[in-house]
Amino acid sequence: MASRGEIVMSGAGLDYRLYHDRTVTLRETMMNLLNRRTRRELFTALDGVDLQVSPGETLAVIGANGAGKSTFLKLLAGIYRPSRGTVEVGGRTASLLDLGVGFHPDLTGEENLMLNGSLLGLGRKEMAVLAPGIAEFAELTRFMDTPVKYYSAGMFMRLGFSLATAVEPDMLLIDEVLAVGDARFQEKCYGRIRDIRESGDRTIVFVSHDMEAVERLCDRAVWLADGRVRMDGPVDRVLSEYLTGVQVRHSAASAESREWGSMEVRFESVTLRNSAGLPSRSFRKGETLVVDALVSSVLPGRVEGIVFGFSLHRPDGEPIIGTNNLEMNRPLLTVEGEARYRLEIDLDVREPGAYVLGLALTDPTAGKDYHWQECFHPVTLLDERREPPLLLGRADWKEC
Repeated sequence: MASRGEIVMSGAGLDYRLYHDRTVTLRETMMNLLNRRTRRELFTALDGVDLQVSPGETLAVIGANGAGKSTFLKLLAGIYRPSRGTVEVGGRTASLLDLGVGFHPDLTGEENLMLNGSLLGLGRKEMAVLAPGIAEFAELTRFMDTPVKYYSAGMFMRLGFSLATAVEPDMLLIDEVLAVGDARFQEKCYGRIRDIRESGDRTIVFVSHDMEAVERLCDRAVWLADGRVRMDGPVDRVLSEYLTGVQVRHSAASAESREWGSMEVRFESVTLRNSAGLPSRSFRKGETLVVDALVSSVLPGRVEGIVFGFSLHRPDGEPIIGTNNLEMNRPLLTVEGEARYRLEIDLDVREPGAYVLGLALTDPTAGKDYHWQECFHPVTLLDERREPPLLLGRADWKEC
């Protein structure tokens, strides 16, 4: 039995039935069933998930669309039962999975708070104490006597988030809904999540495509791919591998990745690291991009005067920055057998996003291209969310 705030999943899987017959009437449906003409198949949304989350952890669940993230949360919320395996969730769970779920459209905001509070095991008196603070945080005090069917999507999100975080659940499940609403309120929500995380006694499971938010809020990440756990570990390491996979697929469809040269002197291995020394493919503004390279030579004796260059390109191959140790008046490389070298790059990020790093070993005085890795290492450069994200140049309305 899972303790409060703990998650234990063992071989958990969930299958959906997909029907391929279009029937318009009840008679057609019954005829298809009787004649065994109904075509259906099982679709595996999650398969063989083994996972244990300790109380107080903040877990991010990442992956491409259709990877099984929302299904994963619905299993934890008890909306679905696993087709196989077991899922144990300890304590009271508050979910923020879909806008408006749990809200009755004909009830007012206040009445919906009371209804949802009772579903979470809180009495009317307890909810009466919490309701003013919930309304204030959601910035909906003036609208609590209004039926929620008149609420906008942003109002739904604000009320749902405020309720879910105010009732002090043992576990909070959040599925991407923070993407709704203005950036100011999003930051307010992130602040509350940070407060919950720092309290250390409540578990948070957070699904998002916002990698910056995931990195800011979570300590651990699970990467789902095709319904299976692809990777589970520290958030920076999992994000790095995930973004690398995404960018490799993206760059393969755009910029041509090439490797060429005489290979007399070559990169045996290249590892990208962040300022903390951890392998990474994503770098924040002001953070040093570290390239650790093991360089080898098959030439006899010491090879001197090697130029170590780098370049950064957009995913379509357009070059942005390029330089080398010769241009920067830094020591040239010397290799005899093998040598390790470190390149440290500080960038002023003006345009966050996906880029591709290229590396080269050359000897321009001898006219030799030893080893080129063009558009070879995908990286992501991160920056803080900009306010406002857009500026209006012009808008005009004309009769025509």
